[in-house]
Amino acid sequence: MRKFVMFAALTLVAAVPASPLSSLQYLVGTWNCTYQAGTMHMSYSSIYSFDRDGNTLRQVTSWGSGGDEELIGYDAEHQSWTAIVLDYHGNATVMRATGSDPNHIVYHSVYPDASISPTFDRVSDTKYTTHATAQMGGKTITSVDTCDRAVNV
Repeated sequence: MRKFVMFAALTLVAAVPASPLSSLQYLVGTWNCTYQAGTMHMSYSSIYSFDRDGNTLRQVTSWGSGGDEELIGYDAEHQSWTAIVLDYHGNATVMRATGSDPNHIVYHSVYPDASISPTFDRVSDTKYTTHATAQMGGKTITSVDTCDRAVNV
């Protein structure tokens, strides 16, 4: 009986697929980014690092007098991503995405509303983009972020 329980436990552990979060290792470091929504343009920087034994990717973003922090995790059992953004006003946004492709992640906000829909796309090891739509004041805002790895001089 003991061998059966041990085998059943090993089978359950083996059934959970590996996390693709480690495939985002190339993001670790500093990135120079631009945000564009209509005529609004803004430059900012992002610094990525892993926390909690590599189970959470942290992005700290800063611009002028503001910034935010994002935590990204992956649930291998349910093949889903979770991103939590804490902005400089103290607000939180929770977004979810399904799938296991770390090069193309389509998020949808679940808190505090469902109006935000950003898509992360890896272009190369030194470039990524995020295309997003959000509802603000009854209007749909479309934006594009383009980020390039900062070059150490």
